[in-house]
Amino acid sequence: MAYSSNIYLPRTRRNAVNLVLFEGWSMAKVSRHIGVHRSTIWRWCQRPEAANRVKLLRTRSSRPHSHPKQLTEAVVRRVLELRWELKRCAEVIWRVLQREGVYISLASVGRILARHKQVSSLYGRKGKVYHRRTPRPRVEAPGSFLEMDTIHFKDWKTKQAYYVYTLIDLKSRWAYAAYSPRISPERTNEFVLSALKAAPFKVQLVQTDNGQEFGNACEAYLNTHGIEQRRIRLGRKNDNAHIERFNRTLQDECLGRWPNEDTIQARLTAYLDFYNTKRYHLGIQCRRPMDVAKVLS
Repeated sequence: MAYSSNIYLPRTRRNAVNLVLFEGWSMAKVSRHIGVHRSTIWRWCQRPEAANRVKLLRTRSSRPHSHPKQLTEAVVRRVLELRWELKRCAEVIWRVLQREGVYISLASVGRILARHKQVSSLYGRKGKVYHRRTPRPRVEAPGSFLEMDTIHFKDWKTKQAYYVYTLIDLKSRWAYAAYSPRISPERTNEFVLSALKAAPFKVQLVQTDNGQEFGNACEAYLNTHGIEQRRIRLGRKNDNAHIERFNRTLQDECLGRWPNEDTIQARLTAYLDFYNTKRYHLGIQCRRPMDVAKVLS
């Protein structure tokens, strides 16, 4: 709101400016005539609309240009640095700031990202389609429910396909991945064996899709290790939503669209160490997978 609500002030200003600019009065004389300081008369005469003899000089807003409790430039800069470094959402950035001793609200982090156009609106809300549900095992502890899948790549020069096996635990979000030049039940068994050696918990159930690499031979191999295999419904990739999202994260943050076969395994090893021990996950209250696995195992 303006500092004054007097409806006659614009006309009074107009008359005062006219006396100075068009009648030849001095500012001191006009200030005595109007009853304001001469510096106020000078400021009125400097306004762009003062040259127009009939245009009223409206009352300007007295709203301050900045808020007394606004965030400092250092905090705003740190929020943007974390956004560019982690490429994560506002809640993750907010949690990291708290660990660094910077206490601001989650809404403030969101406003900073929106103000600097760091929020993507590419993914809109889609209409919900009803599907008949089937019983799904409860996730009680790390190792009680894991999902397994493969990512398919293709070398566009040689037209040769190659693959990455992926595995994720739903309770702790601990993940494992390995490169394979081809997929088959035998390759799947080798991947499962290496994953069991690396897992910090005992695996009880693994859910897969209906691909040929996860056929009866894979199920028999899992059963020999005391592991149950569960397959998703046909055409329902959402049943494997956790591993599908991990596949996307792996491609976005590590492999890209066309990873080099010579370096892919080294990149996977380095990234999995970061993913399991240093990366914060929203699904487990911004904790790290190895922390959850050690506490709950």
